[in-house]
Amino acid sequence: MLSRPKLPEIDIVRAIAILAVLLIHGTSGATLLPLGTVSQAVFFTLNQASLFTVPLFIWISGVVLFYTYYDRWEPGMSRTFWTKRLRKILIPYVLWSIFYYLYNQFMFHGTIHFNVIYLLKLLLSGNASYHLYYMIIIVQFYLLFPWMMTLVKRSPRIRQLLIPIGIGLQAAGYSFHHWITPIPEYASLFISYTALFAFGAFMGIHYSAIINWANHNRRWIYGFTVLTGTTYTLLLLLHQYSLISLENTWFELALLAYCLAVPLCVDLGARQLLVKETSLSRFATSIGTASFGIYLLHPALLTLWDLARPEQESSIGLYDWHTIGSILIGLIGSWLFVLLYTRIVNRRT
Repeated sequence: MLSRPKLPEIDIVRAIAILAVLLIHGTSGATLLPLGTVSQAVFFTLNQASLFTVPLFIWISGVVLFYTYYDRWEPGMSRTFWTKRLRKILIPYVLWSIFYYLYNQFMFHGTIHFNVIYLLKLLLSGNASYHLYYMIIIVQFYLLFPWMMTLVKRSPRIRQLLIPIGIGLQAAGYSFHHWITPIPEYASLFISYTALFAFGAFMGIHYSAIINWANHNRRWIYGFTVLTGTTYTLLLLLHQYSLISLENTWFELALLAYCLAVPLCVDLGARQLLVKETSLSRFATSIGTASFGIYLLHPALLTLWDLARPEQESSIGLYDWHTIGSILIGLIGSWLFVLLYTRIVNRRT
């Protein structure tokens, strides 16, 4: 069976997701500025409003996997799928985990010790660096994907109810973790993101139909995204100033609604940007294509950049510029490194 046409807008969606990653990591220190300062409020808002990024990447994975394989999937393809996908992600994951295990020791302590048992624990938990837990989540979804696809193909009922099932599983996992007993490494478990992966899977199966529907309802989609994002960040702002007191579940529900709203909004925006064929669309596509490399590399650059970080007490204005520089260096610096690496590899081949 012929493959479906490529979805070029997905690269721009990836670009937006990786920009949100840089906003989170670049502003993390600035969120600790004194409460009541404009800088703290602005950077805190940017930081929290960008928390859709990991769910968006999970959604992208669901879309791409089900869009690519749904029409031609057979149970016998499982081994080939696992071999291909896990090789592409496990080898980089192990190599970059070793790199950050050694790099962070040198940068923060000036010495390097190699403990195989400790490194293995870091590999299993995704804790060799603060961003690598995402790789553990993706590996879990890759391992589960063949069974999920087989179930969806065999059961029209499950296929129709993918999104409610995904939300239900995520709600059950959160409820057990929050109300009964904490689940170790909960944030790195697939159960924390089943709603977004199921949404992506459903869209991957019905992509054209959903896009047609979304195009006719774009104002409602944009409006709902702004509403949920504003609600979530406003709740957090009010909470940090002790103006409201809410149980954590309300924040989780607000974040889930926001994260479910973002993908269609961003996808529609990406498609509109592609139609115009501007330098911005080409730049965004390039960023999206390089997003995996940017994701892997940027913490190393941010650690180097933070060597020149000014003290918060010295000058908030100077600290603001350093924070803006963190975002730009993390994004542009990593992107340029990836472009250079790609050109070198292409020349050798």
